[in-house]
Amino acid sequence: MPEPAGARFAGLGIGADAEELYLRLLDAGSASAQQLGAWAGLSAERSLAALESLADHGLVERPARGQRRWTAAAPDVALEELLLQREVELRRARGRINELMRTYRRRQSGAGELVEVITGRESVAELWRSLQLGAREQLRLLDRPPYIRRSDPDTELALLGRGVTMRVVYESRVLREPARVAEIRGFVRGGEQARVLPELPLKLAVVDSRWAMLPVSAGTESQHVLLVRPSSLLDALIGLFELYWSHAMRFPATDTETEPEDRHQRLLGLLAAGLTDESIARQLGVSTRTVQRWVRELMDRFGARTRFQAGIQAARADLL
Repeated sequence: MPEPAGARFAGLGIGADAEELYLRLLDAGSASAQQLGAWAGLSAERSLAALESLADHGLVERPARGQRRWTAAAPDVALEELLLQREVELRRARGRINELMRTYRRRQSGAGELVEVITGRESVAELWRSLQLGAREQLRLLDRPPYIRRSDPDTELALLGRGVTMRVVYESRVLREPARVAEIRGFVRGGEQARVLPELPLKLAVVDSRWAMLPVSAGTESQHVLLVRPSSLLDALIGLFELYWSHAMRFPATDTETEPEDRHQRLLGLLAAGLTDESIARQLGVSTRTVQRWVRELMDRFGARTRFQAGIQAARADLL
């Protein structure tokens, strides 16, 4: 079925008159407004208005000074630019849907939804920033990759500076990244309480027991998250955090924070966090062979046959 006249470029915001003149210019190469108007059966005023619209869209070139002829721009370049502009506008409009739906649902339910789905990388990042800035008393985090955006130390240090308690359980993978470790230790010096576990089941942020933020499912952290408001589900998520916090080990101290005789305690903490000998060696600034020797010393000290047994004995001795 043939496409109706005036419909080819309607989705790009180009009217029927402008479309007609652009197609005629493509065929003629160049022409004056009067010629084009006569060919299309348009008045001089309508023809000129359509050409000005085309020029604003980048589809035609206005006559040079002292000239009267308009020239069509190459459609592959001009139309592609228009398409890209329209795609940007559509993405912006799509991003507004979630905001509009939140308003709609609040009016429908009166109190808003207990669980809300936030979609889109920018929307998720903005929500996380808003939650951080809105924290009043306490921020509890289960922290594991991937990350929504690069860490913002100034935001966290500002929270700590105004008295917000921060408790964070990190997955041990962060200990393999020297830059991230240095950053976390800066937070600890600022007042953050940091612990570590070999694995975490999910990313979780709980703000003031008022909101919780977690991914919809594994692998969607940066695109789809749930915002949970006060409810039994929020209570369960707080309980989940506290469970992992109670089982986590203190974040490894720096060399300047402990005396040499405390190396066994530091070593136990790194072993409990699930790090390999090579990773522990990098953390402690020693060779892998030295780490292996220290591990044997620990096992001998507790009469253990395995690292796991040494950990159990150390926990019983309150060394962890």
